[in-house]
Amino acid sequence: MRKASTLNKILLICCLAVLNNCSRGTQDAPANLRPYNNDNLHYNIQPAGGSYGFLFYSSADWSAIITCQMGDVEIPERPVVNPSSGRGSSSLQSLNFTIPENNTEFSKTYSLTILSANKTLEVVIRQRSALGSLNVNPTEVTLPSLGGNGMINVESNTDWRALVVDDWYTVSPNTGPGNESVNLVVDAGQNSTVYRTSSFQIISDTITRIVNVSQHAFNVTPPATTTLSFDGTHVLSFSVLSSLPWEVSADEGTWFSVLATEGEASDSAYENQITIQANPGGTRTAKITVTNSQDEKQSFTITQRGDVSALLNTNWSGTATVTALGISRTGSMTMTIVDEDNVIVRGYPGTISYLSKESIRFRVNISELTYEGFTGTNITANFTGTISANQSSISGTLSGSGRVIGMNIPVSGSWQVALQ
Repeated sequence: MRKASTLNKILLICCLAVLNNCSRGTQDAPANLRPYNNDNLHYNIQPAGGSYGFLFYSSADWSAIITCQMGDVEIPERPVVNPSSGRGSSSLQSLNFTIPENNTEFSKTYSLTILSANKTLEVVIRQRSALGSLNVNPTEVTLPSLGGNGMINVESNTDWRALVVDDWYTVSPNTGPGNESVNLVVDAGQNSTVYRTSSFQIISDTITRIVNVSQHAFNVTPPATTTLSFDGTHVLSFSVLSSLPWEVSADEGTWFSVLATEGEASDSAYENQITIQANPGGTRTAKITVTNSQDEKQSFTITQRGDVSALLNTNWSGTATVTALGISRTGSMTMTIVDEDNVIVRGYPGTISYLSKESIRFRVNISELTYEGFTGTNITANFTGTISANQSSISGTLSGSGRVIGMNIPVSGSWQVALQ
């Protein structure tokens, strides 16, 4: 009995061992599906087609299919893949696919798909047309009169180039690769001559597409002088060249008039005029805008000073307080208004940027100045002042900067002068 019991135990242990080994053998190992070389996931083949090999690893049983699509339309003529299935292995595996000749005018894209367990491997195969393919959109480009660009899309299954013969516009890029969508930029500067047209070619293999380019002319030449004295009458001449209809507008118009407020398209410049009356008040400005029928605009500004004759050739004296680095100093100030453009401050010349009966703005530049033992260079002072109602005094503020001992020091302050 003891021998039988011992034998039964040995048989039980052997059965458990066999069952345990069988259990381990049925466990699913992670599926492995990968190409031998990742660079082979994309093929670019010739129109003649042919047979090609593909190497891969698949640890599980696999199957392969190959389809061809052109846009969203399925092409019934399919290539062949051999073998179309196989057993899983740890060794390198291979299959061949055969692509027929592409004698259409369209490029073709094939998808080779390998399925293994729950994994998918896709290979993209592109084949260009034997007849060539070249799509250009649009083929008509109108560039802005004042300069700008237009966009053209080029799609080709072969390399292409742009052939441009005129030099008033540029095309960039002027070459491109096949099987890519490329945007071309057609660019030109302002056209101040006449309406102009041109064309350029896009060439790919034996196919040529023509793109027409056009640009209207638009140019406004402002008056030679746009800043006027208070007295009148003044007549200013300006010209409008436009190959499209145009019109003139202004933000103010009660103190001047325009000879022609609109005009027809022409290849010749129209000589227009602005008439300005005498100015009994303060300085006034107006913006003149010419707009063509494509809503492109060109503008210029005219300024007429007020009657400041009582302020010219006058001498003023007073004080100025200047603050720099937290230190303030007050000193004497003399000023002479020479004319509407020039002023002299403490013997240094300055330039007037604005002068009316009510206010004045001017700037003084001094290359070098020594004060209390310190020498400043590159000194700039900007003065803004308000003139009293009886024109007997001026008070205001100043700002500027200068270099002292190699440092750029900002300054600020105030000033007041009275008529001598």
